[in-house]
Amino acid sequence: MQTPTLSCLLWLSQYIALGFASKLALVERASASAVSTPISVAPSQNWDGDDGPWSSFTIQVGTPIQDVRVFVSNEISTTWVVVTEGCAVGDSTCENGRGLLFNPNSSSTWSQYGFYGLGAEQNLGSTDSARYGNDTVGLGIQGSGGPSLPDQVIGAFSADDFYLGFFGVNPASINFTQQEQGKASYMTTLKNQNLIPSLSFGYTAGNQYRLKQVLGSLTLGGVDTGRFTPNNLSIPFAPQESRSLLVGIQSIESVDQNGTTSNLLPGGGITAFVDSTEAQIWLPVQACQAFETAFGLTYNDTNGFYLVDDALHTQLEAQNASVTFMLGSTTSGGETVNITLPYASFDLLLTPPAANLTSNTKYFPLRRADNDSQYTLGRTFLQEAYLTVDWERQNFSISECQFPENMQQDLVAIQSSTAETSSGGSSTGKTVGIAVGVVVAVLVIAAAIGAYLWKKHQAKIESKKEEAEKAKMLNNDLEDQHRQGFKQELGVDYEHQRFEVQGSTPEEAKAHAEAVQAQWIDEKARYPGERSGLAEVAGGDVSRSEIAAGDVSRPELPSSQGGPLRPFHELYDPSAPPVELPGDSVGEMEGSIPALSNQPSFSSSRRRSSNRNIPGSPLSQSSGRISLANRVSRGKRHSRDTNPNLHITAPTPPPKEGPSFPPSVRPTSRRIPSSDIYSPLSNEDVVSPGNAGTAGREGASVSSPISPPVPEASQRGFWARMIGKK
Repeated sequence: MQTPTLSCLLWLSQYIALGFASKLALVERASASAVSTPISVAPSQNWDGDDGPWSSFTIQVGTPIQDVRVFVSNEISTTWVVVTEGCAVGDSTCENGRGLLFNPNSSSTWSQYGFYGLGAEQNLGSTDSARYGNDTVGLGIQGSGGPSLPDQVIGAFSADDFYLGFFGVNPASINFTQQEQGKASYMTTLKNQNLIPSLSFGYTAGNQYRLKQVLGSLTLGGVDTGRFTPNNLSIPFAPQESRSLLVGIQSIESVDQNGTTSNLLPGGGITAFVDSTEAQIWLPVQACQAFETAFGLTYNDTNGFYLVDDALHTQLEAQNASVTFMLGSTTSGGETVNITLPYASFDLLLTPPAANLTSNTKYFPLRRADNDSQYTLGRTFLQEAYLTVDWERQNFSISECQFPENMQQDLVAIQSSTAETSSGGSSTGKTVGIAVGVVVAVLVIAAAIGAYLWKKHQAKIESKKEEAEKAKMLNNDLEDQHRQGFKQELGVDYEHQRFEVQGSTPEEAKAHAEAVQAQWIDEKARYPGERSGLAEVAGGDVSRSEIAAGDVSRPELPSSQGGPLRPFHELYDPSAPPVELPGDSVGEMEGSIPALSNQPSFSSSRRRSSNRNIPGSPLSQSSGRISLANRVSRGKRHSRDTNPNLHITAPTPPPKEGPSFPPSVRPTSRRIPSSDIYSPLSNEDVVSPGNAGTAGREGASVSSPISPPVPEASQRGFWARMIGKK
């Protein structure tokens, strides 16, 4: 049973819980309906660059669309393209070599900011600038279905320090002035529009020497697990934003086909920047000198490259040495991964105008670094390494590429981080946690109050039960007291069943009854009259034969009316002669006269009325008009109950001839169990005209009814009875 207060609290808690649940369900449904998958940017199928060749990617710029090919840069957050000024007019070789050219004047959606420095590879000496503006940028060739975003920041340049353009995968915002709010990068816009699951990417440069050329792979919002072997190395970002992807190079060793091993990092471990914008590997001078010794390289002081002529190229191919980089999050110890590059990874080609060359020249892509800020692992390294960067969690990993014969793409999303923002605001996960906490708190409070109210309610129920038990016990006590009082008033023992006056003995009661009887006998004597019509039996049996023999002088009824008479009781003197009632005809009766117990009777009317309610009593009927057979049978049962050893039967006399009278149907008296005392008749016991009854003492039996004229003595007896009743 719930009280109204408890019901209200439970309803309120359920309402709050359902409200939050529905809100969270909407968030989940919104997230589920907008679940994004990683985007795989298809490579262009071309090998480009003046220091490569390198696998490039196609993007769409402007309106109408102008396709251009670019490389991938994890250092920049804008898109770089080569403008028409980058090649001479009509020089198609230059245009194609530089990945096609973009003409901002031909785009209706171009919006120019002005000229600014490119801002990339400044540590390596780059000072080029570009014309910046906003325009539409899309991924993939036209019709490929790649995302296309308007108002993206584009840097259009013409200098040849960077031969091709770049697609920036860094999510940092772009600022042209300190007062201006930063422009969202392409990666951030993709994430904000739920086009990718997170600010992350996976990339490998591809190479021409494995299988039948392996194109580069770029996945936004995830990685292509079919391209690398996973490991446990996870490297946190460095504090310097422009060089956040710093990895520890713990050792570099080379092994040729003869098993000769060389230490290519004699100065110990260093920290290098992983940068796909740069093509070569930049190492300390001491490490470069170790390479020179191991591979027979010669450094060109003029252009700063290691050029390889045909003789050295043949020697290096025959030597077929491999170089293994042991990487870790620090310069020594911890989790590490080995990335092994075959000699083919270093067998690259410089194309004019690179290094101010006039012809294509082979070169070894190793550069001397002036300081530790120039230590860099570029695309040469990423031919055999897969780079995974999670900008949200600010960590990255480097894995060894794998090149199975049946290479299949397997994109796996990197889910967005739920970390708190720098302003201290709570993320969606924290908001959900707060909501759940509020619901739980409300439910706990409601449960506590409900438990208290329930306990109080149970206490009330227990109190009511105790009161009911006490009331029941009290009622039982009152009933017991009432029974005891009734017993004390009326008495329940044998003595009190027989005597009205408490404290009297059977002898005293008998003496009292005899005195009353003597008084009534005297009363009858004062009213003389003829009673020849009624025979009263003082003792013994009176049979039909005795009547016929003249023992009892009265006319005989016909044989058809023979049979035992019903008992007729009258108070009289046992020693007096029989007195007859008026000569009413008495019908034929059935049954025998009940035996009379040798016990005194009650004389109080209150006692008689009380005994009518006692089961088995002859006076227990509410009405005095009971049938003769019932009265006789009741008398028989009572006689058997009070004196089981006494059995009286009425002998059947022979039929006599005489006049026929109808049987009587009215009772003549009520028998109260007694040995020799009879009570007066009530009004309903008066014998109707033409009917009479005969009664005898205990042990008497009636042989036949008679109906003579009523003698005077009988009349006197009748009036004596009537006066006695009054």
